[in-house]
Amino acid sequence: MDSLSTLIASLFIWISSHLYVVKADFKEPNYQPEIKFIPHEELSKIACEKPCPVVGWYPTENQIEGKEVLYMIKGGDPIKDLCIRTILLHELVHFWQDYNNAFEEEGDSQKVVFTRREQQAHILEHLYRAGQYDEYREKTGKEYKPKCCKQIAFGRCVNDAGWIDQYIKK
Repeated sequence: MDSLSTLIASLFIWISSHLYVVKADFKEPNYQPEIKFIPHEELSKIACEKPCPVVGWYPTENQIEGKEVLYMIKGGDPIKDLCIRTILLHELVHFWQDYNNAFEEEGDSQKVVFTRREQQAHILEHLYRAGQYDEYREKTGKEYKPKCCKQIAFGRCVNDAGWIDQYIKK
């Protein structure tokens, strides 16, 4: 198992052990999605259909069961970079939701389903990041100061669009 697969396996364990926080009773997927690291220009084109500060994206439509693909920005390292790892975790939550057909209730609009999915992923994302900050503080006695976005929504940095510039070759 390579280091990315090992990281994903550890994030699966983390997600599984924290589902109670969002009152979810998901079955753990018995496989991992393929992770494709692609250039920002290509990622923003498929995720937003125009230039946007997207870092990660799990498309919930047109996935083939057992061959799901999750996209991350090329140049981001989820193993070494907590910010990129947190975005990967957020997108993996969407994979779990998809695997479990979560929020697929008859009569709900796409907007309602989208909002519920994002709320759940955000709660787990923020909980994970806070735990990582606490671990860092306990080990070093210092606050963790990431060079990343403070608020990530839908795989995009919403309060500091310039944050993504470190991952884009210009």
